[in-house]
Amino acid sequence: MTSTLQDLAVQLFDAGAVRLEDIEAKVGRRTPIYFDLRVIVSHPKLMVAVSHQLEKLIKDVHHDMICGVPYAALPLAVVISINTDRPMIMKRKETKLYATKKLLEGVYQKNQTCLVVEDVVTSGGSLLETVETLRKEGLIVTHAVIVLEREQGGASVLEANGITVKSLFTLTNLVRMLHKAGRIDNDTVELIFDHIKECQFGTKDNLE
Repeated sequence: MTSTLQDLAVQLFDAGAVRLEDIEAKVGRRTPIYFDLRVIVSHPKLMVAVSHQLEKLIKDVHHDMICGVPYAALPLAVVISINTDRPMIMKRKETKLYATKKLLEGVYQKNQTCLVVEDVVTSGGSLLETVETLRKEGLIVTHAVIVLEREQGGASVLEANGITVKSLFTLTNLVRMLHKAGRIDNDTVELIFDHIKECQFGTKDNLE
C-alpha cells in the first residue's frame, strides 16, 4: 500500500505517534506536541509505509550500510535494510561487558560509508552521539535520514558536524498537514508554531 506524505501524517496521528499534550521532553523543556515513533512497531503496514518514504530520500545518497539510532529508529533501519538489500550494523546503548565487548554489532570495515536512520531530531544530540561512535570505528558518516525534523536547531548542529539531514517531515509541514486533515485546530497550530520559535537549541546547549 502506497501512502502520500499527507496520508502518512494522518496515519501517524491516528496511531498515536503524534500526541497533542503538554509534555516534558527529554531535553528538559516542555512541548505541546510529542512524537513517539515507537508505537509503529505495533502497526506493521504503517512501519513499512514510513520506511518506503525514507527509502525515497536516500536513493541518490551513497552508502555501504545502514545504522539506526537506538532504539526507536532500529525497526525502520531493519525494514530499509531488507527492502534495499543494504547491510545494517547496530550501535549498542552501552558497551558489551563480556565476550567481544563491542559497542557496534555487525560486519563492517574502516572507510565504509554508513547512513544513519533516526526518528526525530530536536537538538541533534542523540543522532550526533551515534555518528561519533561510528566515526571512532573508522566509518564515514555524511548523511542521516529522519522522519521528523522539529526545526529547533538540531539540523544546524548536525550540519556543523558534517552531516546532511534529509527528513520526511518538518514540524511545520507536519502540523499543516494535520490541520488540513482536521486533526489539529487553529489554536493548537498557533501554540506549536510559537513553541518552535521560542525553543531553539544551539551547539552550546545540552544536546539530546
